[in-house]
Amino acid sequence: MLTIYFLTGYVAFEEFVLKFLPVSDATYSYLRFLGEMLIYVAFGKLVIHKLYRGIPFVKTAIDLPVIGFYAVVLLSMLVNRSPLIGSLYNIRPFARYVVLFYLIANSPLSEKRIATLLRIILGVGITQLTAGMIQWVGGSAAYDFFLPRESTLGIGGFTKEYRLLELGREIGSIYGTLGDTVIYGVFMILVLVIYLSRVKRLEYLNLLSVSVLLLFIARSYSRAATFSALLACVAWYYFQYGWKKTLRLSLATVLVFGLVLAVVNPFNLEYINPRKAKIGMVGNLTGVFSGSYVRIAQKQRLGALIGNVPTVLANKPILGYGADQNSTIEKLNMSKRSFLLKILSKSGFKDVYWAAILCFYGVLGLGLFFLIFYRLFTAALNLYKRAEVDGVCNPEKRYTKEIAMVMLCLVSVTVFLLFFNRTLEFRGYGFYFWLCAGLMFASDASLQTYKPLRITL
Repeated sequence: MLTIYFLTGYVAFEEFVLKFLPVSDATYSYLRFLGEMLIYVAFGKLVIHKLYRGIPFVKTAIDLPVIGFYAVVLLSMLVNRSPLIGSLYNIRPFARYVVLFYLIANSPLSEKRIATLLRIILGVGITQLTAGMIQWVGGSAAYDFFLPRESTLGIGGFTKEYRLLELGREIGSIYGTLGDTVIYGVFMILVLVIYLSRVKRLEYLNLLSVSVLLLFIARSYSRAATFSALLACVAWYYFQYGWKKTLRLSLATVLVFGLVLAVVNPFNLEYINPRKAKIGMVGNLTGVFSGSYVRIAQKQRLGALIGNVPTVLANKPILGYGADQNSTIEKLNMSKRSFLLKILSKSGFKDVYWAAILCFYGVLGLGLFFLIFYRLFTAALNLYKRAEVDGVCNPEKRYTKEIAMVMLCLVSVTVFLLFFNRTLEFRGYGFYFWLCAGLMFASDASLQTYKPLRITL
């Protein structure tokens, strides 16, 4: 359990901590695998302990979809003759925290331990707010201090660079200690959702705290994160107050935003890239509704939806082009029936992660990938309902209800975010998402178990 406590507090500070270690760039790069290795070691110890003692593993709602998805990954790799190293490299960022999920779900966690882990995440969030404030006020000096170490790691022919260092950042944006503005934005959504799950009534102090969190998410200048944070608030409000009040609030919000859009950035204005010129937070959000941005998006994320998707469906609909990213991109560019709007490159290929999954593993893989999220959502909804008695939360199941609410909001947000970036592959999001998913099942005392196995030496 100490390993999980450590990683929960460490992952968000990993880039910042490793920067100051007096080690070579190669050692620094390999130390970034430390957290991953600790998860595998802890999971291995858990499996050995359960098998030796004959303790059964719990059944979770996503077991079959996960097994099915990885079976499709293997099948797509074999049928398309994808390079082994490239295929493993491609699936690893998603797979590493699925192991974490099963480690948490099968661990004996009391409500006290679950509460401690959630408090650690909130504490990390407060620290990230503080670091963001220092960057916001301190300017370039603070920005350079928190900037991650510039290093490139090559493994098996693949090169790993840091996105913030490679592409730069939006002028005036903040990124805390997470090394990237987008990762900062999506991590703070996690903090927002966990905070909201503890809110019972919308009092002034709660509204102020939520407003501060939304402000700092917007200051990351990640539009996807900002809109997703608003979606998280809507999802929480719906489960807390019902669809009628949520509909009224949503209509009022859309009306206000429409008026702001008409005043600040009419559709005929040109889109301004915040990496090239300083713009306000409101202008950054409304800029995506300008006609020029839509034209730009056709070569980027929108182009992936209207270009990549029909190309896969017309050529390789069942199992996709293969599990290796580089060979998949080459095959897509050489497709007999092509609807691509540009020649694809490795850069930005996974920005629309749903489309990328379709390209790699076809309709079969995409369907199973979506089923994982559907099962997580329905499991959270069932647990949330069972935590209430006649509409009132059972005091004995307080944390069970909270973690169920967290997952209801996180699944809704993640499904939306995966249209804009590879959210689950980010350390600062993927780790905490699967941690919360594991906590949800660990808190459910009614879960059935598989037939116990006992291996004695």
